[in-house]
Amino acid sequence: MDVMRRTKLVLTVIIVIVLAGAVYFLFNGVPWEDAAAGERENGGARAALAGPGGSGAGGGTGTGSGTGAGGGAEAADGSDLWYYDDERAGRYEAYAAKNPGLSVGDVVWMVNVDLDKEPYEDTREVPDPMSLTLLVNKHFYLPEDFTPPDLVYIGKTMLRAAAADAINEMIDAAAEEGHKLWVQSGVRSYAIQADLYAKYSARDGEEAADTYSARPGHSEHQTGLTADLNTITDAFGETPEGIWTAENCWKYGLIIRYTTENTGVTLYKSEPWHVRYIGREAAAGMRDLGMSAFEEYWVKYVNYGSQGR
Repeated sequence: MDVMRRTKLVLTVIIVIVLAGAVYFLFNGVPWEDAAAGERENGGARAALAGPGGSGAGGGTGTGSGTGAGGGAEAADGSDLWYYDDERAGRYEAYAAKNPGLSVGDVVWMVNVDLDKEPYEDTREVPDPMSLTLLVNKHFYLPEDFTPPDLVYIGKTMLRAAAADAINEMIDAAAEEGHKLWVQSGVRSYAIQADLYAKYSARDGEEAADTYSARPGHSEHQTGLTADLNTITDAFGETPEGIWTAENCWKYGLIIRYTTENTGVTLYKSEPWHVRYIGREAAAGMRDLGMSAFEEYWVKYVNYGSQGR
């Protein structure tokens, strides 16, 4: 009899626990939504280090912290997820379900940059092609007729003046330490990029070409803010010049745009020779925050930064 009573007691406790859980979820929602709401209600986030030109349109693994570093303007809603967009709530939930290992913060910024969509699907035009912190990738494109008006020569190619000045300064600094850097490739027009992509696709197939070549309109080279340095090979990253560039380019407002760490976000192979000018403040911000992917910085500190949404 004692055994039967204990068994009934255990069953009763289990039933009570199950019913309590059902009542909780009925009135409080799913766990991911609770976590998102909780993070949004917590105060203290700082939308610091917003780069210049901070207006914008408005998978992989995340890097960096979920909040800004240092001083600066507090997020408009005082939350840790100041970049949360209510209109994307359904997309956040769907992406979280497909990527259970991601944090809430990573889910939000990745969806905000359309990583829940297929590459080149439902793309958005860059709103301000002259912004130093514009985002161009497989989801954001430049108009076919866009050519930067402030191009200057750097070696045998051209870049926008701000980028050229920064790279020349970096080249001089590298030379002082015994390293020789030069610009192999700079600005490319929409038409030139179209020819290159067509050639690579014919040679290797479209799927393979998409891992290392941008489709026309989606190339950073069209911005005039990007340069390919020295030898365009993976080996460059292991040379003294490549190592020096990776360690020091941020001082001049430059980043290595495509790294091994951020391939799941950029959707391109690593390119240690490919540097992108984003300005000194933004480059230092990415370094201080420990961010590898510019997409993450763009969402948090450009598009949803202290300059407003």
